[in-house]
Amino acid sequence: MAVLHQHRFGDPDGEPLFAVHGITAHGRRYRRLGEEGWPERHTVAVDLRGHGRSLSDGPWSIAQHVSDLEDTLDALGWGQVDVIGHSYGGPITMELLRRAPERVRRLVLLDPAFGFDGAAATESALRTIADPGFASVEDATIARNAGLGEGIHPAVPEEVAEHLVAGVDGRFRWRYHKPAVITGWGEVCYPLPAQAPMADVLVVVADRADFVTAEVEAGLRALFGDALTVVHLDSGHLVYWEAFEATAAAVRAFLAGQPSVA
Repeated sequence: MAVLHQHRFGDPDGEPLFAVHGITAHGRRYRRLGEEGWPERHTVAVDLRGHGRSLSDGPWSIAQHVSDLEDTLDALGWGQVDVIGHSYGGPITMELLRRAPERVRRLVLLDPAFGFDGAAATESALRTIADPGFASVEDATIARNAGLGEGIHPAVPEEVAEHLVAGVDGRFRWRYHKPAVITGWGEVCYPLPAQAPMADVLVVVADRADFVTAEVEAGLRALFGDALTVVHLDSGHLVYWEAFEATAAAVRAFLAGQPSVA
């Protein structure tokens, strides 16, 4: 049994929301959504195995991640809950729905990573292997801010404070286990499942990223039909940073059973 490290936001007595991050990330990335986007809820965002402050040892497959999520839900005493997953958290939470549909009331997928191109995954894995880290906190801050505008994005200092650690060699690295990340890049190459239990599902698509292709969107519509809501945002992949208000509004509306603005 593996109970994952948890970050808790919002009202401890509020309706539960269980959040799962993507490759190389951590649960605290949900902090602003949990505290400002839907503060009336009790959001628990986990650090996946091999990420953040959770255990590092393998296996690191999607199947193992789902087992870890179930163990953590059991430890929380939570039965059926609303679940949200970003990027790699998308296929992981989709597999949670497929394997344990009684645990997932509604599913939110923030720019999920399904059917990733194999060559692109190889390139990402090789970059992970070769990554030498950063000479300074300033270098890491600049690198993390790439693509987020000329000034330092407000989320980046918080990211650095939570996720950057100094190694024994004096260089700075993000708080993740390289074998877990390399495995993850292979796992996101799998296509959508052929079948999935019926559930209400929201997909938030970042139109300036290349994660949710037209084929993936069509596959999700085939799986969930009228139970699927799709919202497109003019954003890069980190929708919770780059399009915070629109992301929070789409999720709030969906969980409240209200129409979402695409």
